[in-house]
Amino acid sequence: RSVALSANPNKQAYLEKIRIGLRRFEDTEVMYDTEDRERVCHYFEELMNLVGVESSEGILNTFMYGFNPDDIKRQ
Repeated sequence: RSVALSANPNKQAYLEKIRIGLRRFEDTEVMYDTEDRERVCHYFEELMNLVGVESSEGILNTFMYGFNPDDIKRQ
C-alpha cells in the first residue's frame, strides 16, 4: 500500500515489496509444499497485474524453485 500511495510508484519499488513479502514466507519454520508456493506466487501475480507490473524479474521463480530458471538459459 505504501508504494501505491507514494508520490512516484514505480516497478522497482513494487519489486522490493514483493521481495520483502516473500522473505516472510522463507523466515517461518513452516515447510511449504509446491502447492502452497504456487498459491503464494499466484497471489503475488494477481497483485502485480493490479498495479501493472508485468514481470517479477525472476523473484517469483526464485521463491518457487530456489533459483531463477531464466538465469540458466542466459548462460
